[in-house]
Amino acid sequence: MSSRRQEDLSQNRFLQVLRASFEGIYRQAAQRGDRTVILVPCAECLEAEHFGQSFVETHLLQASPMPGCFMNHLGQGVEIKENSVATQLGFQEHRLCEVLQKDSMYDLSNTFKVLVIDKPLIGRFKPLSAAVPEPGSAGNLDDLLLHSPSIQGESFDEVDR
Repeated sequence: MSSRRQEDLSQNRFLQVLRASFEGIYRQAAQRGDRTVILVPCAECLEAEHFGQSFVETHLLQASPMPGCFMNHLGQGVEIKENSVATQLGFQEHRLCEVLQKDSMYDLSNTFKVLVIDKPLIGRFKPLSAAVPEPGSAGNLDDLLLHSPSIQGESFDEVDR
């Protein structure tokens, strides 16, 4: 999981819209309890303020009989591994998302899982800014060089000595 700051779920626009504008869909998912996983795109990656029903239903998952495999409300397959979520069956585009935060949420007398992800499963998004080590932290020069695409050719050879 990422070392980013924890997201305040009560302030996340996607979750706010889900609960306010799609209350029936949210209620149905929440009432399934621990079989439900809600994928919440992080606030920083969202381009839109408003979300359509298909976007919302894409991010509401129900457990399948196969471990790690889930179906969203549109019948598409999603695989959840340790710290990643991948689109599978039924998606037009394969997308691999990083899990930034794992939470449990209690609502409507049920507990269900919420995963904050670095990008939505579908649609446009803003890429997250790279995590920059705090001054004095344990980041090393090798990591910096590997993540610096502007250092190439002769300049890279000079720095890499």
